[in-house]
Amino acid sequence: MQSIKSWLLASAITLFSLGAGATENSYSEAYGECMDASNGLTLNMLDCIDSELKRQDARLNQSYKAAMQGLTTEQQRQLRDAQRLWIKFRDTDCALLSDLTGGTIDSLNSASCLLDRTGRRADDLAWLAAPGL
Repeated sequence: MQSIKSWLLASAITLFSLGAGATENSYSEAYGECMDASNGLTLNMLDCIDSELKRQDARLNQSYKAAMQGLTTEQQRQLRDAQRLWIKFRDTDCALLSDLTGGTIDSLNSASCLLDRTGRRADDLAWLAAPGL
């Protein structure tokens, strides 16, 4: 019974991450095409997620640099501290999903979590870097 509850929780998290993230984050068109072509195979989906994670990480870094340019020295320190804490949070939060059920869905849950969190943070930093804030 416990394994069924764990599996349902993991599945719900994955669906939330994939569904909500796809509409709220600025994922690339290539990601959607890759996922469509994955045929639902875990390894193919993980490859798609990994490629998009690299794109989102680059976008996050670009937005971070742009945000830092518009801040005072004290605000830069605060953002730097916040970013370091955010990285620890993201990694710890998503690591929980890496072995929640003991099944192959765990790798998708963890990877989807990293992608979702990274995309959302990139969006947040892009907003912070926007002129006229």
